[in-house]
Amino acid sequence: MQPTARGVMFTILLTAAIVGSADDGIDPANAGFEKVAPDGAVVGWALLPGATTDGASAEASTDFAHTGVGSLGLAVRGHGSAAVESAPVTLEVGKLYRLSGWIRTEGAVSDATSKYPTAVPAVLTMASFPFTNHSSAVGGDSDWTRVESLFFATRKEDRVRLHLGHNGTTRGKAWFDDVSVERVDDITEYIPLETVRWSGRGFRYDDRGWIVVHIEGEPYERGRQYGSLVPDEIVSYIGKLGVLANEADPEAGWNRLRFECDTIFLRTYDEEYLREMKGIADGAASAGAEAWGREIDLVDIVTLNSVVDLGQLEDAITVTPHALTGEAFVAPDEEIGIAPEKHSCSAFAATGPATATGEVVFGQIFMWNGYTGVHWNVITDVVPSEGHRLVYHTFPGGIHSGADFYLNEAGIIIGETTVSQTPWEPDSTPQSNRIRKAAQYASSIDDVERILWDGNNGMYTNDWPIADIKTGEVAILLLGTHSKKLWRTGEDMAPFGTPGFLWANNNNRDPEVRKEYLAQPHDRPYDLMFSPWNRDIAFNEFYESNAGKIDAIAAVDLWATSPINRAHACDGKITTTEMAEEMVFLAHHGKVTLREKFPTKGWRYLPDLPGAEPHLTLGYATISPIWVNERLQELRLESVKTGDGRDEAELDLGDLADELEIDRADLWRRTVFPASPAESWFISGSAAYWRILDGLDDDDPSVAAEELAELMAEISVRYLYTVSREGDLAALEAHRAYDRYGPYLLPRIKGTFALHQLRLLLGNEVFFEVMRSVHQRFAEREMTTADFIAVAEEVSGRELGGFIRQWLEREGLPEMRPSVEVRSKKGQWQLVVSVDQEEPAYTLVTHLAVTAGGRRIVKRMELDGDTEAVFTFDERPTEVVFNVFDDVPVRRRAFYAWRNFIDDFHSTLLVYATASRIEANHTLARRWQELVADTYVEILPPLVKDAEIDAEAAATHDLMVMGTTDDNYLFGHLEGTDIEMERGVFRFRGRTFAEPDDGLFAVLPNPFNPDKVLYLIAANSAKELYLMTSRYERGIPSWALFKGGEIVEQGYFEPESYVVDLD
Repeated sequence: MQPTARGVMFTILLTAAIVGSADDGIDPANAGFEKVAPDGAVVGWALLPGATTDGASAEASTDFAHTGVGSLGLAVRGHGSAAVESAPVTLEVGKLYRLSGWIRTEGAVSDATSKYPTAVPAVLTMASFPFTNHSSAVGGDSDWTRVESLFFATRKEDRVRLHLGHNGTTRGKAWFDDVSVERVDDITEYIPLETVRWSGRGFRYDDRGWIVVHIEGEPYERGRQYGSLVPDEIVSYIGKLGVLANEADPEAGWNRLRFECDTIFLRTYDEEYLREMKGIADGAASAGAEAWGREIDLVDIVTLNSVVDLGQLEDAITVTPHALTGEAFVAPDEEIGIAPEKHSCSAFAATGPATATGEVVFGQIFMWNGYTGVHWNVITDVVPSEGHRLVYHTFPGGIHSGADFYLNEAGIIIGETTVSQTPWEPDSTPQSNRIRKAAQYASSIDDVERILWDGNNGMYTNDWPIADIKTGEVAILLLGTHSKKLWRTGEDMAPFGTPGFLWANNNNRDPEVRKEYLAQPHDRPYDLMFSPWNRDIAFNEFYESNAGKIDAIAAVDLWATSPINRAHACDGKITTTEMAEEMVFLAHHGKVTLREKFPTKGWRYLPDLPGAEPHLTLGYATISPIWVNERLQELRLESVKTGDGRDEAELDLGDLADELEIDRADLWRRTVFPASPAESWFISGSAAYWRILDGLDDDDPSVAAEELAELMAEISVRYLYTVSREGDLAALEAHRAYDRYGPYLLPRIKGTFALHQLRLLLGNEVFFEVMRSVHQRFAEREMTTADFIAVAEEVSGRELGGFIRQWLEREGLPEMRPSVEVRSKKGQWQLVVSVDQEEPAYTLVTHLAVTAGGRRIVKRMELDGDTEAVFTFDERPTEVVFNVFDDVPVRRRAFYAWRNFIDDFHSTLLVYATASRIEANHTLARRWQELVADTYVEILPPLVKDAEIDAEAAATHDLMVMGTTDDNYLFGHLEGTDIEMERGVFRFRGRTFAEPDDGLFAVLPNPFNPDKVLYLIAANSAKELYLMTSRYERGIPSWALFKGGEIVEQGYFEPESYVVDLD
């Protein structure tokens, strides 16, 4: 039903001005939209011209309100977009805030074809947000829904924005109410303590693909903290560098790099940084880091930090006197043919007349081969015992950036773009040593120049963009080997001609430094003249269009363009004076054009070499090291160690081990014919149970018990699923059918359980004698159910008719209600287990697992109607799992399994997350959609954004829901399960999983309609989500835990009342 607008309507004017000003406090003025000006404008809010299409409208509506009497409505004509902006709000840069509000939508569906960026329907943002960042979205036909976004402030003055159609177009309408901005002092809302790893006062947390490491203290001390926090990442990076050095023998390749760096560079490092690298090596080794079977050592870490210098050595030799090879500059139209490593970065520094505020705006893009570039995802915050605090972007174990981006507490910002290599001076200091020293000790642009020039070995030749936020000056230092050039905005900026704006893009523009390329083979002439590249032209065009208006958002938009951002780009960083004062910056993981890189055979940007990983687009993170460190240090002693609340000890079977010791020679042979379809239960059941017993582990009864339990659970849930879709059937009513599975499948399952129960009742020796006798007497002959019962009673000497027929004549399953009580008696503990049954009651055999004194002790229990049993233990029982081996099939709420997708794939929607990391979620969903179709179904399950699925669609379809733990709206609808999710953490079956490489697959009742299924695919990181969905796992039961893309545990859900915690 379409709402009727009775409120004041006004047409969007592209020149609308903001009315009113911010109220006291953080919330924007008129956050409830109750105040309307005489001219119809909503007080304190105005339209945003650049985000509003023709025909869009806004309204102060009194038809719909979350609270009060009014709301603000946005609507578009056809497909379009509309946005409004609040009056200013005052924030503290680097502090954490929550933007929240309520949104109601009608028919709000965004462009389904949009990608890079992916459009979303109705969201909230701040004016300071990069376009990749927004609140959770609302769409379709949705009642009032609360949305929020946690963010670090990057501006002192900001504005709230309301969008209908963000990053693309949408149709429909949206209403907004009760918008709020509030300060958040609890760091655990953004970084759950379970996700933080500690090493002394050092720590690590992960944010949108970035590994953020804080270290402090003396060189060795801070190095040891560092190494112990990223040991696995160091090993992985070393392995890939070895592959690049020698694909056929990576260990030999790495050893060659070690020898070269040990010979050429190690002894030229300052003692301070050698001590730090020694600490990194020892810390990593103490955490188990090994390369090809030996502990990581100092030479490994020196090599990691020197390979960038080493990689330029070949080029340096070609222009060093007596070189045998050389290179010449290429013409502009040949630029596309230059190797990716030559296009290593794009950067700019702007200030004064170029920027919107007259203060510094600084940006840098790192470009590198994606095979190793994916590992340059570490942001290191160093509080050294001497020098300035500094934060830089680097690789695991990097004491310098290499990428290159640095901020220090003296207000110095440094970037880098490589230019063609000048000669090498072997008796000087490595670049990695000098730039780290400059970042740690420099307080001015002059200091940076002096430190980089002192002991310059020429490796590697760079343009170094530099900014000093104290003075507002920016500069570029082109550093050759014997020549250098410093351009700074306070002096003559020729040849730039762009007041207040300098850029760097790997193109050497100084004639004197270019003369260092004169040593050419055969003394051939060298072209000294400067030729602009397409990035030079693009930077100049950006300046011409944005002079006087450049700010962080302009930088975000620039970084998202080509050719500034090239195909092998890895990330983007941006900061401003306001941010840098608090050591804050924006860091985008993945290409800032948003297009991901996936390993591809023969592709120079990300070759499919051993261990290759995709470079996913995860949006902008805001790095705020000062505030985060202060808050986490306050909570350090209270930090929660990631643990496993239900770590299970090995089963203690005791005398019951005999049940699981199956001698295959005892199994029955040959085939019995059915006298009628009613005997299907035995014909199919005996064949199925034979295969189950034959496949059990014959070395360890505990392993065999777990295997048997999973197999019995599998057929139990198969029974429940079939009944839920087709209705029930007694086993003796079996018949041939072509329109359903049940007439064959249900008797087979009931027959299997009847035989299993009979084995538990009689014991292995008698049961196997019964089965052998039946198969010998009726081999290739017809047998009735009565015949089977007669033989079983004859061999066992027991009356068994009622015990067997209870499984064959009844529909449904046993209904057991266990309860437990613990009593202390004479220094021991009694466990009283009572079981009530629904009538007609069954005679049954089952097992319980009792945890006591660190052991899981298995007990056998026979049931005949309502039953009570007492078990005695020396230690107090802490947990009881009833029917632990699924000996008895019972009803359970969560009985769905992964194979059910194949049963009913036509009705499945694939729902991907849009709250954050939207491009990675969208891409991974599309890849998974194709994989699912290719594997079996040949149909592409429709893709749906989580924000746009309405209640009716959710209730009438099976849902396959994907995302990282804090991304997907539907992850908030898992009531009635033991699954909890928050940012970077999930809890499942009483355990906490907080590592980035943890993932969960679960098959659950659809919360919108329990007769439908929800397939949950969730991970703590986008990388783990990729690994989980990179191949189709056929055998998953009802749940599986993933680690690094591999299944480490799996199983079925127990009935809720069958697990009793006695603590």
